[in-house]
Amino acid sequence: MSVNSVPFILFLPVVTWIHFVMPKRYQYIWLFAASLFFYLSNDIRYMAGLAFCIVTTYFAAIWIAKTGVVVRKTILAMCIFVNVFALVLFRLFWKDTLFAPLGISFYALQAMGYVMDVFGGKTVPEKNIIRYTVYVAFFPTVISGPIQRSTVLLPQLRNGTDFHYEKARAGLYDLLGGYLLKIVIADPLGKMVGFAYDNSEILPGATLLWATFLYAIQLYCDFAGYSALAIGSAKMLGFDMDANFRQPYFAVSIKDFWNRWHISLSSWLRDYVYIPLGGNRKGKVRTQLNLMVTFVVSGLWHGGGNYMIWGILHGVYNMAENIEKQIVSKGHFLKATANHPPNNNDLPYQKARTNPRHFGTVISQIVHMAVTFILVDFAWLFFRAGSVEHALNILKRIVFCFHFKEMTYYGSYLLGETKLGLVYMLLGIIAVFLVDVLHEKKISIAKIMKDKVPIVIRWSLYIALTLLLILVIIRNYGLAASTFIYATF
Repeated sequence: MSVNSVPFILFLPVVTWIHFVMPKRYQYIWLFAASLFFYLSNDIRYMAGLAFCIVTTYFAAIWIAKTGVVVRKTILAMCIFVNVFALVLFRLFWKDTLFAPLGISFYALQAMGYVMDVFGGKTVPEKNIIRYTVYVAFFPTVISGPIQRSTVLLPQLRNGTDFHYEKARAGLYDLLGGYLLKIVIADPLGKMVGFAYDNSEILPGATLLWATFLYAIQLYCDFAGYSALAIGSAKMLGFDMDANFRQPYFAVSIKDFWNRWHISLSSWLRDYVYIPLGGNRKGKVRTQLNLMVTFVVSGLWHGGGNYMIWGILHGVYNMAENIEKQIVSKGHFLKATANHPPNNNDLPYQKARTNPRHFGTVISQIVHMAVTFILVDFAWLFFRAGSVEHALNILKRIVFCFHFKEMTYYGSYLLGETKLGLVYMLLGIIAVFLVDVLHEKKISIAKIMKDKVPIVIRWSLYIALTLLLILVIIRNYGLAASTFIYATF
């Protein structure tokens, strides 16, 4: 079962209704049953990997809370080692076998983060193993995240949740948006991108560049769509979860991009890899090394190989931005000291960065966004390609066999789609862009719909969007629900 399957559309209302009928102190028991049913409905053999992760981290956290400093460190190290070993084994060596548990990359990080939080005194160990199992295997997030923190999800599981109309309404908005992103935009784009990358040896470079641009949109809509479905499902059950995406392609730097993209993973890597390595507290050289190690870990987490190149590229991007930051900081400092003596309160670079005039005009900001997107999309090429060799061959055709006229003359820009289908797809992409513009400006679409749009028009729009989803589902009837891209990690 997947969150974009027809069975899930029937599963979620039943789970929600029973959840709120039960007394709050027993809700976690029902969620335990529902989560295991959801997860194991995909394959009962996935239980082995999930059980190993739950048992090792559950007992490790309890032992850590009871022992001295030296023993605590040993237990933590052993727990992290065995779970990382299992993760590497399944992700790098057994990833295409029946033994590879679905979603292990996500729930393993969630469980290891919990153990490190117990070690750091941020949370108390959960002694109820059924409740802890729900924390690790919570059905909205177990397959593809977002990765939850123990300090956020565990207290809600311990206290239970009440039904809140506004939260449920917000959850429905998230579900509708998630299905639109996944089914209406990401899935058709996936077929188009697949057409290009599967025929990369014969297509002109211009077509492959166009497909790589579309892949950036596909990946965003696919993963943001899953996150919206997961968060919306959790809201229906009364749980609060933070957003996992925040208009990432509006980023004006690579660092800004990682503050907006897959926030639960990027913040996990920051808190449990980058900062424990020393962060930016060990000097400039060590900071650069820590950044590169963190992004190499990210590449390994995704599966190594071409993903490793993707991670290294982002490490290089971040290192280059740090160097640029130091140069700019030194320039501001020299300019400041030429006008007045420095003192302990002088923070020239920080002042420049917080000054809204730092990025200059709107045109300058657009240029920053465009450059950031180009760098990110270049790295996505390696992320999408089946191997490093495949990525380099595509890059070679883009550079040396661009052939723009050939692309337009033979219509390869359609990528296997009809002209009308491409027009619909472009309209969908424009709609996503406009919605992100509103979100970037902190304008709530739900609030506008509630306060500004007459109820007749509002419900007409709801019905139209619902019918659109039904039409797409009917068109694809008989086909298995498409897999989310990040469900393979």
